[in-house]
Amino acid sequence: MKQLYGSLSKYISTENKRFQPMNANFGILPPLEEKIKDKQERYKKQAERSLKNISNML
Repeated sequence: MKQLYGSLSKYISTENKRFQPMNANFGILPPLEEKIKDKQERYKKQAERSLKNISNML
């Protein structure tokens, strides 16, 4: 995992004329405990959960 962060950090901090940031990919996150059909609502809940986890880690 450490190598992944290093690679990503280098990629986003190195000058590149064709740099294209990637959109968020919620497919790599674990599913929510509850099923939510509305995609926007589901992504919102996943983002909230992720931000909560990040703040707990800090």
